[in-house]
Amino acid sequence: MKENFISKFSKLPKYILKLTKKYSNRLIFGQNRSIFKGSGIEFVDIREYVEGDDPRYIDWNVSARMNQLFVRNFQEEREIPIYSIMDLDSSLFFGTKKKTKIELLEELIATIINISTSLSERFGAIISFKDEMAFFRPSKNFSQNYKIINFLHNLIEDFQKNKEKYLGAQSNIEKLLKTINQYIKRTSIIIIFSSFADVKNYENIEKYLRTIKKIKNNEVYVFKLTDISEINPTINGMINIMDPFTKKTRFIELTPKILEEFKKQAIAKINKIEEICKKNNIIFMNFFTNEDMDKKILEFLKKKMFSKK
Repeated sequence: MKENFISKFSKLPKYILKLTKKYSNRLIFGQNRSIFKGSGIEFVDIREYVEGDDPRYIDWNVSARMNQLFVRNFQEEREIPIYSIMDLDSSLFFGTKKKTKIELLEELIATIINISTSLSERFGAIISFKDEMAFFRPSKNFSQNYKIINFLHNLIEDFQKNKEKYLGAQSNIEKLLKTINQYIKRTSIIIIFSSFADVKNYENIEKYLRTIKKIKNNEVYVFKLTDISEINPTINGMINIMDPFTKKTRFIELTPKILEEFKKQAIAKINKIEEICKKNNIIFMNFFTNEDMDKKILEFLKKKMFSKK
């Protein structure tokens, strides 16, 4: 069975096959846990109060009924599942340099799966595309998690054959964030991937992220996927453009003034998402399609390291 799996897996791009050993050594993970170490505690039972117990853990409802003090007994969660939350829309099938944004997503997911597997962490995913959601239960099984990569890779291959099919897919980021807690029932590490291409209500984005962060003491990361041309377009003059969401086309003259305003708005969107994350103690990273993954992972590690209290 293992040989058949490896045979199928070998058909994927080479960067996915890389075992990322350099990302699973002591530099990143420490001796026992991964860089995605959680800090949750899990309720076990209720017991009688003993002098010296933390008064914050007193269960006043039970104490009132029993007419004596009782405290809630917790234990540290030793194994916290990792979830990748993927918001797929039409803009992810765009890219002007090394790769498209969905290929960048595939690379990032493969890296996280390799890391999770090397540390025997359970990895799962929730993928939203065109008003549909796919839920992959957390698993330590590499062949099970392969299905997640294969799901993305099949989308990429199908896009090459039928591009029209992938136009008009709006971002579901608000709906996705709103429903995450219905799928994830216990403290988890949650990594959210999105282009945030057509965010309409930043207040809702912040409200949902804050809920995800606090309701189960989750550890949350937000990874924005961006192509460099979305920040600094190199084209100019009269061009015919198509909106990937509405499928409408029109001719427009890209003057220096328009390009500057375009860049200004794009940077403002990134800064807004980052500001929301910072306010809610969520690590934010903006990944470009033309960036070196090795350097980017090191940048992430620095953010993670300095975020520790």
